[in-house]
Amino acid sequence: MNRGRYIVLEGPEGVGKTTQLEILAHRLEVAGYPVRLFREPDSQSDLTARAIRMLTQDPRYPMNTRTEVLLYNAARSQSLEVIRKARDQGVICLCDRNFLTTLAIQYYGRGDVPDYETINSIIAFAVSDMQPDMTIVLDAPASVLHQRAIGRSAGERFDNLDISFLERVRAGYLWEAKQRGYPVIFASNAADKVSEAIWKTLHGQISPGGPVAAAASKVSLTAPATSIKEVIEDKKQRLENGEEISYVTKDKNNNYSVTEDGKAFLADAVTSTDGDVYAFTDKLSTTTIAAAMARLSRRGDDMRITLLDEFAASLGKDEKLLSRVITAYGDDSVQQLVGLHVVVENASNLLTKKLEWGRLASYLEQSTRYIYFDQKDIEGHYRYHVPVNLSKKVKITYLKTMDEIFDIYSDMVHKLSDYVRDRSNVPEKERDAAFNGATRAQACDAIRAVLPVSTRSTVGIYASGQALENLIMHLMSDELPEARTTGESMLQEARKIIPTFLERADKPDRGGATIAYRANTFKAVQEMVEKTLPQSSGIMDNDVQLVDYWPRNELDLLPHMLYEHSAVSLDYLKKEINSWNYEQKLDAFNTYIGERLNRRHKPGRALEAAHYSWDLMCDYGIFRDLQRHRMVDAMEWQLLTPRYGFDIPELVEQAGLSELFEKCFDKSAELYSFMQSEGCELEAQYATLLGHRMRWKVIYNAREAFHLHELRTSPQGHPGYRKLVQEMHDRLAEAHPMLATAMKFVNKGEDEELTRLAAERYTQFKLSQLS
Repeated sequence: MNRGRYIVLEGPEGVGKTTQLEILAHRLEVAGYPVRLFREPDSQSDLTARAIRMLTQDPRYPMNTRTEVLLYNAARSQSLEVIRKARDQGVICLCDRNFLTTLAIQYYGRGDVPDYETINSIIAFAVSDMQPDMTIVLDAPASVLHQRAIGRSAGERFDNLDISFLERVRAGYLWEAKQRGYPVIFASNAADKVSEAIWKTLHGQISPGGPVAAAASKVSLTAPATSIKEVIEDKKQRLENGEEISYVTKDKNNNYSVTEDGKAFLADAVTSTDGDVYAFTDKLSTTTIAAAMARLSRRGDDMRITLLDEFAASLGKDEKLLSRVITAYGDDSVQQLVGLHVVVENASNLLTKKLEWGRLASYLEQSTRYIYFDQKDIEGHYRYHVPVNLSKKVKITYLKTMDEIFDIYSDMVHKLSDYVRDRSNVPEKERDAAFNGATRAQACDAIRAVLPVSTRSTVGIYASGQALENLIMHLMSDELPEARTTGESMLQEARKIIPTFLERADKPDRGGATIAYRANTFKAVQEMVEKTLPQSSGIMDNDVQLVDYWPRNELDLLPHMLYEHSAVSLDYLKKEINSWNYEQKLDAFNTYIGERLNRRHKPGRALEAAHYSWDLMCDYGIFRDLQRHRMVDAMEWQLLTPRYGFDIPELVEQAGLSELFEKCFDKSAELYSFMQSEGCELEAQYATLLGHRMRWKVIYNAREAFHLHELRTSPQGHPGYRKLVQEMHDRLAEAHPMLATAMKFVNKGEDEELTRLAAERYTQFKLSQLS
């Protein structure tokens, strides 16, 4: 096999070495030469060389020049062996820098190690017989280098040094080039002119038809690949050449060892190649990761061995790979191991709650508390949803009413913002960005009540494949056209990323059957209720009703509290604790609760045995905020209607905006009644406002009560849900006074304006620390 070439481009930082190497590599590949790019003293393939280089570039580890010289040459010794192996296989190795950089920077640039001969001896020991076949030095004025260094967003340890340092480094390169007979190319010219000069300089080394070209069609790249992408390309070429590739080997005792190719693969695929704890990087597709993790249950090896042995060879064939794994392990198991971010734009506030229906996903949506919804789009429309199935007659009235409500909202939200700022006690000199944000939120909190449920928002969702499929089927079974259309679009877009995971989502015998079951069952129950129950909107005696709770005596939780610390059955614990006196029980209860120093200190899971069932009435805006809590059961809500009325916020009354506020609700009620009379009962919900009261129910356990009650009564929260949750806490305290007392961070009366301002100031402080 013909020997390849080891060619180096040298020169100061910012001279254009990397750009020119990439251009040169492309020209050589087009000409039919096998080429690999290297960066010395880190070959990007040798793990030891890479680790040393990372250490030298990390500002957390300051070091003197002698240490730098020794470390760079240690890395150099390692990486040159990788270059040697590739060169001996007939590859043209193009290298960014070599030992000349050590001399130019550490000796000429820094000047604090005056012993030239010692540095040269260290370099000679590291390099040994691996001298380049050709070294070309690129040169540019120090002023040009300095400007390029400033323009870089993140550089190396040397990039931020002054221009005098760059002058010394440049002089060092030029002196060494002269002494060693290296060609120098002026690199301030256009990149194409510089590349042409390099090409002409190399003509004698790699002329067409020369020894390297003759070997080009036969060469085998056996040097370890530098990335997952390169592993794939490397593998293709080596397979075409008839070479067998192995990432692991197995001895006679069935013990596995990782090859050099395997080590290179793992270095990019996982965060630790030998530790007991590691994470997957973004170099592998989520499909491959999910499939490999699913294999855990039936193979006893280190998972990295499994990855190399069973999956590395299948890169680029993810869907076939996943189909095989799903067949072997079941789609439900594998679906839980892959996740996807999905965004739904222009979702009405009726749809947002349907999107956030699933418990096993994460959601984020635009907030009506911090964003003004007074802007029109480029077509002159406010941000509200228009149902596609409205008749022309209904649509005209719908558009007219929505525009009128948004006009009033836009007027009121700015008037109220000014009112809040005018009456604030905060000194003028302290009215900063935090003050503006806090007062804006106060105004939005009060005026958001007049925003229609049709108001459009953006929802971000992160879900596992299984949770996403379930959400899609839920939407596609919904009676609301907007929900069904969104479900279909979500399936279409998600299939572009994880098609195999969603293959069954709408198949007639799988997802299709589930969608039909849900839709048909919902409709059947609805028809039964219409026949058997009154359709009038009954008013509740109290907005907050604790319908049921367990246990009746909260001390009955003690067996659950002590269970994991004991060695006896639950039944035995109950009998034993029943024999204790009250003081013993109280002491055990308080010991389990512990000393809570903030609301994030939550007692243990024994409290999940206690449950509270609520029937609630509040405005839709409050429900939107509380519906985001995931650790709850049986959360269901009824169709939206204006017939439960609304409340006027005290701040609106104080600002003299009550008449405009009520006008929005009058228009909403008129539109709602009109749409109902035209047969649009379902779509009439879009005409309701966020301030209209609605009925819903929920069940949650005592541990969730700690979280929900303490979080949602904090002064930074919306006044509406603060009041509701405070009432809920009062009802819970009547049933379970000791647990209620343990919820010591339930807030009853801090000044809302000051705490909101404090929160905004802290946010501004954190942002300033990041800038």
